[in-house]
Amino acid sequence: MADVIGFLKARIAEDESAARATAPDTPGTDDTAGSPGWPLSAGRVLSECAAKRKILDNVPLVTDISSQTGGTSGYVLMCLASVYSHHPDYQEGWRVDGLDEAPQTDTQRMSTRSAQL
Repeated sequence: MADVIGFLKARIAEDESAARATAPDTPGTDDTAGSPGWPLSAGRVLSECAAKRKILDNVPLVTDISSQTGGTSGYVLMCLASVYSHHPDYQEGWRVDGLDEAPQTDTQRMSTRSAQL
């Protein structure tokens, strides 16, 4: 579990750094619209990073109820890590069924639809 926690902490730090780099320099500026190449607002990303850190800080407090993939804590961490499955440090052993497929883009959907016609 320590490997996935370290992996998540590093990815959260990267997300925070990227969000801070896109945040408006002017205090009080509305950042809710996001920016090109960064679909979420910096504030939203920073809030999600803070929430993920709270989860990581409280992993031992999560009740480890047995599940098909192991304890609840491990399963929650693997679900959080699945967002970063494209990262070279991601370990295949963390993969969670149903979360490893990226949603199709509009272009991919249109291409699939055209091929079916």
